[in-house]
Amino acid sequence: MGVFRFELKQYKTSIIIWALSLSLAIMFLLPMFSGMLTEDNSSVMSSLQDNPMMEAMGISAENFFSPLGVYAFLSSFLMLAASIHAINLGISIITKEHMQNTADFLMTKPYSRKQIFLSKMAAALCAIFIIAIAYCIGGFVVMFIVTGGGFDNAIFALLSLVFPLLQVLFLLIGVLIGVIISRVGSTLPLALGAAFGLYVTGLFSNVVNSDIARRFSPFRYFNSNYIMENTQYESSYLILYIVLLVISIAASYMIYMKKDIKMVL
Repeated sequence: MGVFRFELKQYKTSIIIWALSLSLAIMFLLPMFSGMLTEDNSSVMSSLQDNPMMEAMGISAENFFSPLGVYAFLSSFLMLAASIHAINLGISIITKEHMQNTADFLMTKPYSRKQIFLSKMAAALCAIFIIAIAYCIGGFVVMFIVTGGGFDNAIFALLSLVFPLLQVLFLLIGVLIGVIISRVGSTLPLALGAAFGLYVTGLFSNVVNSDIARRFSPFRYFNSNYIMENTQYESSYLILYIVLLVISIAASYMIYMKKDIKMVL
């Protein structure tokens, strides 16, 4: 528990900032967008039909002109920020011991590599879950205010659950990067590159309507149109998500267990 508490203490400020920023962002943006959609938008809706931007975002014009559709639309943008944080957290929580020359010191403590790895993972997961819970609470509160409680709770829950699901996957992607590339001078550029690359791949997959390209972007595993129309996730992509989750954590664990500890000179 010592490593777990130490890691959470180190990231406490970051957790608070991200939790407040994302929850306040959805609470501010959702009423603003919903207010714009209360008027007669028939002309706007017709202009958005077959619009390349809407196709790239993976949401139909019909769904966009509803509170849940706006929530899904805004969440797709805010998820990009959350994914950058999750990847950056995953990379930094592994590589900082190497870059700060504290890895050998940590290994001399009465903790096995397994305990250290699992404690770091538990702390990282706790951090992103706190952020996700704050975001979902903020979303629920503002959705209740905007609609007066008149929204489908099941669809909202499924759309909201996408947030922590993707955070976990991106965290593990960051951890995998961290155990492979231990010497990272600055983790943020690497996290930005990975997140933006996967996000752009997702946009491209929607524009060209390619299932192959879609498989390379976790951002598109949980299609909001499908969720709103069927009140469930697509089973094939949910299975793919679970497979990537298992592969990422298993590969990270095995590499971490066998990796040599090298000092940064």
